Amino acid sequence: DPIVQLRFFRHRSFAAANSGIMFSNLAMYATLLTIPLIVADQTDWSPARTGLIMAALSATTVVCAPLGGHLADKWGRRWPTVGGLAIFTAGLLLLGFAEDGISALLLATSLGIAGVGLGLSWTGLQTAAVESVVPRQAGVASGIYSTSRYLGSIVGSSILASLFTAESSDYSQAFVLVAIAAIASVCVSFALQDRPEPA
Repeated sequence: DPIVQLRFFRHRSFAAANSGIMFSNLAMYATLLTIPLIVADQTDWSPARTGLIMAALSATTVVCAPLGGHLADKWGRRWPTVGGLAIFTAGLLLLGFAEDGISALLLATSLGIAGVGLGLSWTGLQTAAVESVVPRQAGVASGIYSTSRYLGSIVGSSILASLFTAESSDYSQAFVLVAIAAIASVCVSFALQDRPEPA
């Protein structure tokens, strides 16, 4: 009885939830790894100041997560997730269009908006994944979902490592990666069912 049940991916909502968390995590971690490098090149901020500003992402995610759960229960899994990931994408794109360097206000605003989107979307994604299987398989489904989350993080980190070398650091390519992954997370979330029936 394999730990990873690939047959679960035949269920539309399960596949969409896992793809959504993979792409959103790829975008999030690529952003979190790129920003300190940009800040170090463009500003004289201390590491503490940079970390404090970047905490805007986590803070707004934590604050908005209960609302995301409430909306997913009230309206179903699809639309709160689609809307949340769209907000997440908008926040990251705002940062990518900065032409005159990164300011503290722009960085905090961008990450804060992105965090709101994550808070609104993550509950719907995870709930849809677990609801797509019978209750006795919920643990397996949750494990696969967590694996998809980490897969996105690892892939994003690996791609960034190839973009940033000792000779050059092309931040524009990093933001293209972030934009593609974030937009992909929105697109796949449209396949979620509001109230998935277990298969």
